[in-house]
Amino acid sequence: MAPLPRARRIGGTTEAAAGDLAPSTFRRAWILRIFAGLFLWPLVLRLLGFDGGPALALVLGIALLWVAARLVERGLAVEAELAGRRLARAPRLPLKLAGALVAAAAAGIVGLFATPGGPLLALVYAGLTFLGCRLAYGADPRTDRHAVAAAADRAGMRPAEVLAVLEEANGKIRGIEEAARVLRSRELRERIARIAELARAVLRELERDPRDISRARRFLATYLDGTRDVIAKFAEQQHEVEDSPLGENFRRLLETIERVFGEQLELLRRDDRLDLEVQLEVLETQLRREGVH
Repeated sequence: MAPLPRARRIGGTTEAAAGDLAPSTFRRAWILRIFAGLFLWPLVLRLLGFDGGPALALVLGIALLWVAARLVERGLAVEAELAGRRLARAPRLPLKLAGALVAAAAAGIVGLFATPGGPLLALVYAGLTFLGCRLAYGADPRTDRHAVAAAADRAGMRPAEVLAVLEEANGKIRGIEEAARVLRSRELRERIARIAELARAVLRELERDPRDISRARRFLATYLDGTRDVIAKFAEQQHEVEDSPLGENFRRLLETIERVFGEQLELLRRDDRLDLEVQLEVLETQLRREGVH
């Protein structure tokens, strides 16, 4: 790879605010897993007593609770990813609601077939389990239709088009993170994580001022596609090139990308359209020339 030209600093620091770079986290559905574990001892007793019907109900209840835990955790992950975003497409499947319903079904089945309480008590168990899940994990995120419509109006685009641009960009950022997971170097993984968080900060800035979405499409395609592709290429050959001059060039390329991401974030905040176009021309040329071959 050819040496990288140093990108020009555009006013002020390129570091994003700490709030912009806060990593997304989500809770685990440990409560549901613990409840599933509590049914193991009664299951053992039923099996030892050759009580097939209640034992089958307990097995089904345990399995359903694990499914419910997975659904709730996926819902919490989606919620964490959408946290702080002004414009986002609501998940098609309300995962936390689905998890609560599955957990309620598990409690109802165990209550009906593995306890002496009868149908009424089983219904109470199911209702309490559903209510507990909703209180513990909350509702699924929903789209603020008014905010999306207002943003689309300011951007001169259709609401579906605005959401599609943002969703596509977020998908590319996830692709960058996925490509980086196989890298052996912790230093490289940490730098790529910073690049991904800067990219999300850029998207949050676009959500704040949707007028920039149309002209930022080229920015998103150039940076995100180019960054993902070059990381994927390096990951495929990291064992051969990591300690070679090609590996050093890859590190310099990541340094440039991280710096320019910060510069583009600053440009968007300053609404500096001319310098943004200049930077796009420069980086597009760099990413066309650079790479791990």
